[in-house]
Amino acid sequence: MVRVEVIAYTPTEFLEETDVTIGRCRELAETHKVTWVNVVDPDGRTVEELETLFGLHPLALEDAQNQDLPPRVDVYDDVVFVVARTIVWAEELDTDQLSLFIAKKFIVTIHDKVFPQLEESRIRLRKKDPRLLKSGTDFLAYTILDDLVDSYFPHLDRLQNIVDELEEKALAEPVRETANTIHQFRRDLLILRNDLRPQRDAFAELARGELTGFRKETREYFRDVYDHMIQTLDRLDTLREVSAGLMEVYLTVVSNSLNEVMKTLTVIATIILPLGLIASAYGMNVAFPGKEDFSGFIVSLVLMGIVVVVMVMFFRRRKWL
Repeated sequence: MVRVEVIAYTPTEFLEETDVTIGRCRELAETHKVTWVNVVDPDGRTVEELETLFGLHPLALEDAQNQDLPPRVDVYDDVVFVVARTIVWAEELDTDQLSLFIAKKFIVTIHDKVFPQLEESRIRLRKKDPRLLKSGTDFLAYTILDDLVDSYFPHLDRLQNIVDELEEKALAEPVRETANTIHQFRRDLLILRNDLRPQRDAFAELARGELTGFRKETREYFRDVYDHMIQTLDRLDTLREVSAGLMEVYLTVVSNSLNEVMKTLTVIATIILPLGLIASAYGMNVAFPGKEDFSGFIVSLVLMGIVVVVMVMFFRRRKWL
């Protein structure tokens, strides 16, 4: 269900309203220095009002509804359109799209789910952070994207914990389920990195490009976001390399376990072989002393026992047991 929230402020005034109309948001944009319109799960009528009242380009609005675009930066006249992605971890690891329209006096953010990451930016505004209240929409855009990227790091820490747990399982429990888990984990990391990799180039454009309404001092802040994005991708690459090593560790442990089984079976077969020879000798249809006497049976058992003891001592001396 569509929901529209708005925050409008000047250096001396702050206003926040929820469940408002796009028309009300436009009124606030006319009377305040900065207006932030947040739209959750927009419907067709809301999109039409955004196009009509805020002058947003229809192609950009169509992309904002797509929710499956790679991160990028586009410029439509005096509006900068930014697509960013956030990490969503419910039952599975995935990413979701956040679309930002940045103009001189307003920012419109569009997404199809509630993003807790945006609450950090709202809290700063509610606390009347002087840097935010005195700055323009470019600094608010930096704040939103900075909070978005900072939200990656708890997920990366959780991924690191999973890697540590998988390493312990690969060493202690080399079962097929562990291999499947490692494979799925590597697949999730690959999807996550492919989703976030274009965001590095998008943030580089925000930090270095001459975009409409972006002041030079704000571009310096965007360089910090760009650096954090590089750190995120570097950690993902490290996790991918470690997970690849985990599969090698798993295969090595399985191979060693198989070798131990084969070694044990070989020792058992080697010990049984001379016992079979003795038993077959006593079972031949040839007369020899003790063959038809109970003492012959005892002698055969003693011989078998001596052979077993000698072979076990030999294997232990060679450290095969």
